Amino acid sequence: MKASKIAGGPNPGDVLCHISDIEDDRAKSFSYRSEDDIREIFIHRVGDEIFAYENSCPHAYLPLNMKDGIFTERSGKYFMCHNHGALFDIKTGQCLAGPCHGQSLVKIEVDLVEGNIIAQ
Repeated sequence: MKASKIAGGPNPGDVLCHISDIEDDRAKSFSYRSEDDIREIFIHRVGDEIFAYENSCPHAYLPLNMKDGIFTERSGKYFMCHNHGALFDIKTGQCLAGPCHGQSLVKIEVDLVEGNIIAQ
């Protein structure tokens, strides 16, 4: 997956975790310091696919999740901002419904190499 690197995000080549560290249909959160700010990202796993984003809703810049590792609504088909109910496409990060409709989550550039999730 290729996307823009966020300021304060992982450095290229950083091994973030192994794919087996993330349960299927769940996510793992990470924190990174950016100057005086702490930035949060998450990696969501669907089978052998991984999707990484900044953990910040484009509507109010609040974290999407209310529970650790759970970023989806009940069906597991969409990410959901648990603060305002916005729904996001898992593969693209595009907001499909809610107050930030048409905006997107900030993608994090990662690759899966021999089971390791590596920042790009």
